[in-house]
Parts: sequence; structure tokens; C-alpha cells
Amino acid sequence: MHSQWQEPQFIDDELGGITTSHGPYVLKSAFQPIFSQSRSGQLIIQAFEGLIRPYRQGKPVSPGQFFQSVEDDDALHVDRLCRGLHLRNLLRVNRPNAGLFVNFNPSFYASAADIDYEVSGFASLCAETGVSTRSVVCEITEQGSDESLLSLMVERLRDARFKIAVDDYGAHESDLQRVERLRPDIVKFDAAWVHRFVETPDGKMVLQEMVQTFREKGMASLFEGLEEEKQVNFCEEIGVSFLQGFALARPELTPTSFNVRFPETSPAAQPELSPDADGEAGRHIHLERSAVSRLPEEPSAAAGPKRRNAPFGRRSR
Repeated sequence: MHSQWQEPQFIDDELGGITTSHGPYVLKSAFQPIFSQSRSGQLIIQAFEGLIRPYRQGKPVSPGQFFQSVEDDDALHVDRLCRGLHLRNLLRVNRPNAGLFVNFNPSFYASAADIDYEVSGFASLCAETGVSTRSVVCEITEQGSDESLLSLMVERLRDARFKIAVDDYGAHESDLQRVERLRPDIVKFDAAWVHRFVETPDGKMVLQEMVQTFREKGMASLFEGLEEEKQVNFCEEIGVSFLQGFALARPELTPTSFNVRFPETSPAAQPELSPDADGEAGRHIHLERSAVSRLPEEPSAAAGPKRRNAPFGRRSR
């Protein structure tokens, strides 16, 4: 199954980031911060989520339009290409304390040998670029995945000392079984699901109990898609470990301006992502409102056709 592809080209762009290409598309990385909190309540960038931003003939197009254009035979190549691009761009943000979230889809692989090949190749790329595997979080998607290969993928990634995240918790009835089976380091709650639950007292209680249960099992909770201050305040109240969303910071094309807006507080090398940064999740979050209002918007992507249920996962990265 090992696809024979010509070595992809990664080149510097005019902004100081790295780009690559697939067919007529130029691909860039946009990073969105994932925050924890310090003892003093300061927002700390713990990691970035890598998001693909495609361009065609110099103009941005929607990620959905790009991924929908990818042929099935090219899906694994593009998936691997995106991870490699994001990993290289992590070096360009000059943020040695920050980790990186990337996607892995076990349904792309037909055998244990294929999984071994993929994981060892990505671990080798981490070593080549000088990025510790401990600072890379692999988000596992399940679309069409064989259960045994899904478990094997997680096992092999763990053997290489990558962190594991389960994405979109709450979006499917089987989510609890998935978490129990995979035992991830981080559980990412589905944004739309959380938005519904925070609107009622009963829903808030359910979320609080879930966060507490996962913490007791040694799993961190990540709430993404936070768009309003009340949602962020609720995360503070129930002790959510990691936070992500427009209320805190929008994605930016690499190399980003986040070092100016959220300077690092320690020169230490890449730390391991832990459920409670500084041991105190749940302290007050200082929303950098003036900084957020000054944040440059990404170029608006042209609206593309509605994306099919492709094996890339719900978000395009």
C-alpha cells in the first residue's frame, strides 16, 4: 500500500512560512493556539492546531473545496503532506515551548505494516526537524476505521511517544466507548455539542461531570470553538484544561504574530502536554480583548461546494 510519490517540495514563502503544493493548489499552514493557564491566570500557548489554507492562482479557496477535489487515491498522500507541512512550520513560529496537533486517520491503512511504515516515517521526520514526539498530539479520527487497526494505530503512536487525542467527543453515541478503548491523553469536545449544553443548567452539569471524570482517569479536556466570553468563563468554572476558539485567538498563517501577543514566560524546552498546566487548571483567564480586536483576519476564502463526507475528518487540516 505504500504509495510511491515524488518527494514533495517545501519552499519558503514571502511571509516567512513554508508552503507546498498539490496539483494546482499551493498549501499553507495556519495555526490556532490552544491555551492553558498559568498560576497567575495568564494565558499560555500550550500548542497549535495545524490548519490547511489552500490557494489557487494566488487566491485563497476554502479548505473544503480543496479537500473535496482530492482523489481517493491521493488521500493518504495529501494527509501525510499536511502533517509534514505543519511540522515544518512549527519551527517557523519560534515557539519552542509549544506543541502541535495533527490528524491521523486509521482508515487509510490496510495492515499493521502500513501503520508501522507511517508512524515510523512521521517519527523520523520529527527527529529530522528536531521536534520532540512528546510535543506532538495525534488526533485520531475513526471514519470507516477497522477497530483492530484503530487500536494498533494508537498503540504504535504511543510507542513512538506521541500524545493521543480523541476528536469531536459528544458528536456520536459511541464516543464514551471510544474513549474507554483508546484511553487518550486529551479528549476534544465537539464545539457544536458544547454550545448546546452550556445553554441549560442540566447541560452544564453534564459537562462538568465529564470533565471531572476524565481528569480522574488522567485525561485532559479540551474545549474548542469557544466564541463567547461566557463560554470561556464556564470553562474556568469547571476546570477545563485546554481552551481554543475565536474568543481567545483566531488562526493565523505561519509564522504568526502570537509571540508578540502571548509572549512565552519560560525559556524551557518543549514540555510534555499535561492535563493541568502548572498544576492549576481552572484559574481565571485574562481575555486579551484589545489584542484580539487587533488580530489581522485571514484572507477570506472563496466559498466552495459543500464538502462530502471525506476521510479527512470534520475540519480541514
